[in-house]
Amino acid sequence: MATAAAPARAVGPTRLAYFDDMWALRSHATVLDVHQEESGRQAVVLDATVFHPQGGGQPADKGIISAGGARFLVEDVRTKDGVVYHYGRFEGSEEGCGHEFNQGEKVSLEVDEERRSLNSRHKI
Repeated sequence: MATAAAPARAVGPTRLAYFDDMWALRSHATVLDVHQEESGRQAVVLDATVFHPQGGGQPADKGIISAGGARFLVEDVRTKDGVVYHYGRFEGSEEGCGHEFNQGEKVSLEVDEERRSLNSRHKI
């Protein structure tokens, strides 16, 4: 069971861009919040996402969120109260040299195409 997500500040609902184009694997968004939860997991909250959260028997998408020199490796995606939480880690953070996102920063989203395709076939 997932740990309850609690953002560092109040954010509105995430626009689910995959409803606009269910085959979209790339998109852009704005960072609303980056925080570490009590469980130790890092979460990135965006204004919009093409990442499918876990739900309805379908596993969550995985992929990368990037901007400038920062790369966030998305390992899990969950939704709570209309807000989508992208869980993972910043590349290089284990060596202490990773970059992070700033609130309001524009980022690029890229879903792992192979995983999405596999998960979509299981859903049909």
